[in-house]
Amino acid sequence: MNNVAEIENNNVYINYSESKSDEFILKQNIDALVQSKNETIQRIAQDLVSIPAALVRLKWQNRREIYPLQVKEEIYGATIAAIIEQHPELREKIMGRLEANYQHLVSRESATLRWSRRLSEGEYRTSTVSTVSAAAKEAPAKASSKGK
Repeated sequence: MNNVAEIENNNVYINYSESKSDEFILKQNIDALVQSKNETIQRIAQDLVSIPAALVRLKWQNRREIYPLQVKEEIYGATIAAIIEQHPELREKIMGRLEANYQHLVSRESATLRWSRRLSEGEYRTSTVSTVSAAAKEAPAKASSKGK
């Protein structure tokens, strides 16, 4: 008999003053933005992990690549120890060469970190990529159109 559907959310606000209506809409928008911000903060906070935990996770994920390097390092260490044991006079020469190679690797790694930091901060500009301004593009186009 009664075919009227029940309305669950009837948030209709009738107001004759436009300034009050605008204030109400602004308040609703601010509330929605605050709620969205809080949800985003909660989502990001849940994703944050401590640095040691992240390193452990990376080490576990890359264990197949790390383990052979550790084995290789142990084999090289054992080989160098055996050579030094058989030829003690080569100890200083071997250690000097190892130290030089180590310092070379450290300097390359620090240079890579410096470049990465500069790139992330927007300070580093490559010399191989040239930027062309809009004015420079228009100048040759005008010169070529004058010649026609």
